[in-house]
Amino acid sequence: MLAVLLALQFPLSVDGTQVQSVESEGSIGFTGAYKPIGTPDPPPSTSPQKPGGSLPQTNMTEGSFAIWVGSFLATGVLVLVEYKRRKATQKIIGMKVGNE
Repeated sequence: MLAVLLALQFPLSVDGTQVQSVESEGSIGFTGAYKPIGTPDPPPSTSPQKPGGSLPQTNMTEGSFAIWVGSFLATGVLVLVEYKRRKATQKIIGMKVGNE
């Protein structure tokens, strides 16, 4: 159990990638003319804005809070089961000693 807790001490950053490409000979055409109604609200910005920081990627996990909570819950259940088992064993031994 100690080895599992030590292994979970160091969080892993994992991400997956999938490459898929499709080529087509089809085309899309539009007809008519678009006539905007009034001015847009708010007016469009003149310069493109770059996003700040890095965005999360698909299949990427970071942090180990849930792993720690699960480990503590599992350890707590194991300790409780062992405590009850020892208590029941001591009770049985006490009954045998009392009958002799």
